[in-house]
Amino acid sequence: MTDGLDGLATGTSAIMGVTLGVLAYLSGNLIYSDYLNIYYIPFSGELVVFMSAFIGATIGFLWYNSYPAQVFMGDTGSLTIGGIIAVFAIVIRKELLIPILAGVFLVENISVILQVSYFKYTKRKFGEGRRIFKMAPLHHHYQKSGLPEAKIVTRFWIIGLLLAVITILTLKIR
Repeated sequence: MTDGLDGLATGTSAIMGVTLGVLAYLSGNLIYSDYLNIYYIPFSGELVVFMSAFIGATIGFLWYNSYPAQVFMGDTGSLTIGGIIAVFAIVIRKELLIPILAGVFLVENISVILQVSYFKYTKRKFGEGRRIFKMAPLHHHYQKSGLPEAKIVTRFWIIGLLLAVITILTLKIR
């Protein structure tokens, strides 16, 4: 859903990759996992190597996908990125943190669900479909509202960073 603007999906995925890499390292370290009261997963620190490759790949892709994009991702790339993030979170047993960490992706998907559901409901009720947003997913709503593409992407990255910090903070808040 977030692959509609240059650098949006890749930048937020890199942020999530860094966060999951930190979580994997903490889970693989006996001292840190004991202090944070999280599952100790032997050798999960080795997964940091894989996540580092993922981060490097997303940042490398972002180099050519930032505004104005020279290379485009498409569904194949975005589905792969989503799969990597989901499987990695399951492997390090932090899958319940995904709704927080991937909050940007979650809100983007919810905006599409709301838009389509509301449009179908109003079409049945009033004979004419009405919309909540100017366009779904949410980043296109802001684009139609006149915000420049680079500003939308940067603000979504900032929100992604804040959600990553909140995800890390939830480890100690229990």
